[in-house]
Amino acid sequence: MAGHFPTTRWSVVLGAARGAESPRQALHELCAAYWRPLYAFLRRDGLSPEDAEDLVQGFLSSLLSGSTIAGVDRERGRFRSYLLGALRHYLANERARASTLKRGGGQAPVPLAIDRQDAEGLVELRDDRTPEDAYARAWAEEILRRARERLRERYDGDGQAARFDALEPFLLDADTPRYRELAERLAMSEANARVAVHRLRTRFGTALREEVAQTVSSDAEIDDELRAVIEAVRG
Repeated sequence: MAGHFPTTRWSVVLGAARGAESPRQALHELCAAYWRPLYAFLRRDGLSPEDAEDLVQGFLSSLLSGSTIAGVDRERGRFRSYLLGALRHYLANERARASTLKRGGGQAPVPLAIDRQDAEGLVELRDDRTPEDAYARAWAEEILRRARERLRERYDGDGQAARFDALEPFLLDADTPRYRELAERLAMSEANARVAVHRLRTRFGTALREEVAQTVSSDAEIDDELRAVIEAVRG
């Protein structure tokens, strides 16, 4: 895609001067949005739900209160990779100290709306899958979930909340959509129902690209991350 790469959360972080406030806010928003993949990784790595939740809180508190982001290599910056690498480093240090994991590691916990029960579903994978596989799958599902929320907000903003509710089941449906049923529900012709589904999927593709763009450092990386999302979900 040609043109200037837009200012996004991760590009703000990577281009930040040390200690600036705006990149820390951007990093906080990213961490708050994508704690689920971290939780899935730790659970698949053998931690209990309680310890995984506490360690995620401790890790994110440490990340946001320190100067770690100042040293991120902007030429190799993908938030997905950075976050997992930073978690591994933190986990290794915690295990080396054999410390008792307390929420926030003595620091003020990050105010995250963690729903452990909701996140537990991300841990269910085949027995041969690694913690990295769990992380990738949870990451992909989070990207898709947030893109869907983005799209819903746009339909709501256009006063088309009811239309989105009717169309949503066809968003990622690989089978032939039931256009006749949809047309009856929306009181339109079957041809118009087909057009509505096509537009929905086109708008979802745009929302998905926008969501992925928030987590990479250059335009060129968007397509690679989109492929990673697809591969993780299929896996």
